[in-house]
This record gives sequence, C-alpha cells and structure tokens, in this order.
Amino acid sequence: MSNNTDIKDCCGAFAEIGSIIQPDDTELSFPLSFASAQDAETKLAMITTYVADKFADSVSVNVAAQDECNYTLTMSFSCTAEKMIFEMNLPHLLA
Repeated sequence: MSNNTDIKDCCGAFAEIGSIIQPDDTELSFPLSFASAQDAETKLAMITTYVADKFADSVSVNVAAQDECNYTLTMSFSCTAEKMIFEMNLPHLLA
C-alpha cells in the first residue's frame, strides 16, 4: 500500500496533497435555494448542461426537491479531480 501524502510548497504555502485529494472522494451533495421556481428551473438546467458538456465520463446527478425553491443536489463523479473541478466552478454557475 502506498502513501498518498506528499507535501508541496508553492509561494510559501504548503499543502498535503493526500489530504486534499482522496481517490474515492467522488460524491458531492449540497443544498440549493432559489428566489423562485423559474430561477430554480433555469439554474438546475444550466448545472446539468455544464456537467454533461464538461465531463467526458458520465456524472450521476440527482435533484431532490424540498419545495419549489429549495433543492438538494447530489452528484457522483468518476474521479476526485472532476469533483474538484466542478466545485471550483460552482460559484460561477450559481452567480
């Protein structure tokens, strides 16, 4: 069994790579709230389209409605890097 921890230094900042990227960390679940049902429909469609266009592998997307403006979005990526890429772009998708 190999050790995934590797210390990297960049511009005076240190990160333990093994603590940031775990090989089996591919699930992402988070709540989303919108001002209206129309906003929810528009943003959820945008997120679904982005995922389909951005990632070559199939990403499982499950949208659970709490009510017409509040949802829980659960996604399953094929690898941790895809999950991280999505997480980094999420603020721009929701803006």
